Amino acid sequence: MLQTPRPPKKCRPPLAKPMAPDLSGNRGRQYIPYPSIPAKYSGMPNFMHYCIGPGADLQGADLSNADLRWSNFRSANLKRAKLTGSILWGAILTNADLQEADLSHADFTGVDLVGANLTGADVEGTCFLGARYSKATKFPKKFGDPERKGMVSLNESMQLS
Repeated sequence: MLQTPRPPKKCRPPLAKPMAPDLSGNRGRQYIPYPSIPAKYSGMPNFMHYCIGPGADLQGADLSNADLRWSNFRSANLKRAKLTGSILWGAILTNADLQEADLSHADFTGVDLVGANLTGADVEGTCFLGARYSKATKFPKKFGDPERKGMVSLNESMQLS
């Protein structure tokens, strides 16, 4: 049986009632809903998960409190998107544009942020434990040391292996 590592309680945002996010900023492109995975894997029965393809244009989309675990946002445009309180465990955000996005109180545990642009993003209360980043990743001003937030440098992890 597939076991999902659960982050410490201090990183988990309070879960809102499951609901489909408002994707009005999506402009109807590259958004494919699919039935929820079994509750024994997701922990959230009767909830719709979203498969978002690489390069998706989700500029300004409201994805607040969404369960987006394992979603593929590679090279996606998420400028000014609202991801407040969303769960993105293990999501792929490689080279994604998250400029001025609201990521407050979201859970980015184990997320791949290699080459992502978070310039101007609101990251207050966001959990980044185990999230991967690289020299090309751009962080908001006053973000501080990514490793103090529990992030892992891709450059260093490659040298260790």
